[in-house]
Amino acid sequence: MQQATAPQSSGFSQPRPTAQGGTPTALALKNIDAETLLENMPQDAAEQIVAEWRQARAAASMGAPNVRSVATYETNSRILEIKYSNEMQADDILNPVDIIRRLFLHSASISAATWRLYRAGFLHTMNQRALQCESLGQPQPTLIRALAALVVVSSKPYGAGRPRAKRPARDKSIPAKQFDKVITHLATAYSERNQWARRAQSFAMATISTGLRPTEWVNAVIRPATSSEVPRGESEAGWLAVVVDTAKRKAGEPDWERTIVVEPGVYQIHVRQHFEEIQSVITTKSDAHEAVRNYSRRCSRAMGRACRELWPAPVQGKDPIRITLYSLRHQARANVAAAYGTFVAAAMMGHSPYVSQNWYTGKHRANSYAGPRKVRSAGIPVAVPGHDVLAKAAVFEQNPALLGALASDDNQVEAEDY
Repeated sequence: MQQATAPQSSGFSQPRPTAQGGTPTALALKNIDAETLLENMPQDAAEQIVAEWRQARAAASMGAPNVRSVATYETNSRILEIKYSNEMQADDILNPVDIIRRLFLHSASISAATWRLYRAGFLHTMNQRALQCESLGQPQPTLIRALAALVVVSSKPYGAGRPRAKRPARDKSIPAKQFDKVITHLATAYSERNQWARRAQSFAMATISTGLRPTEWVNAVIRPATSSEVPRGESEAGWLAVVVDTAKRKAGEPDWERTIVVEPGVYQIHVRQHFEEIQSVITTKSDAHEAVRNYSRRCSRAMGRACRELWPAPVQGKDPIRITLYSLRHQARANVAAAYGTFVAAAMMGHSPYVSQNWYTGKHRANSYAGPRKVRSAGIPVAVPGHDVLAKAAVFEQNPALLGALASDDNQVEAEDY
């Protein structure tokens, strides 16, 4: 770790805008040691960094995070402020610069994902405090300097962090033959008393055939599809429409309903069964979202067990195969994109085209032949977009950059990994 030194005059010069992305002043300081930066940053540079960062967020139409994200940010930040203050045996909460200094040091012992979560929390809470003080005519230079340092230091500044979790990262491309093995194992390898294996099978089949997030089943509604929603040339009988209120919108964003149409068959049966199970869970608990999270975790554990039993060792030198609910969402997006294109896939998954292309990396060729709803193996259906999905896709296609900020910070990884 470098010792704090006086700043070089050239190190804090005002740079010209760059095509590399990010705010120009912050980019100019990226290579300075984190603590050195925090200790020596001139106040005018800090104020410019914060102003550029706020302007960039406004230009990208980034709204406020949703209520649950804000609660997480505030809780984490408060806990860390108390933790760091106690570590320094302070009589009161440390000042913002010392808090961020402790966060930089803390980065050496936490994972990159945890660092991103803690950093996002402090970015939000410190910015809100600074804005509130500014509105009262009470400038807070220390707070602005801490916030500016956090804007500049986007990656973990110190240490390798904890080694990667022992469980392998989830697979994002799920060949149909592997998926067939998992759902068959869940259906046949366990006692009838093992209800979680059966529920996990339905959850998995419902996810790969709709692409819904686990939490979106809370407010989902199912109904018979209308004649105009059924693909031309198909019998209108038996088609199902799943209408979902898109999760992870920013605060203040209007409702964004998506209609996903599922053809008759085995997968539709499991969509109905899974929906009924979720509704049953919700009616018995006071907190519907927490109930569904717990339900998802139980199903995920059942799927994890099935994967370990099917693939206990690496396959052909690769990591063992591990399929999760979000693996299946990744692959559902890839299947839809192969059939209908990127913009429809983004609209049907409920996120922006940017995230669709850069985060959801399931392979189009893993399951699909070219053309709508042609999927290999056991007839995995590719959902049909409803009229609202097509309308949203048209908006994306006209100006996809406008909605580049729609995904939340799960956008921070779609972070629910149940």
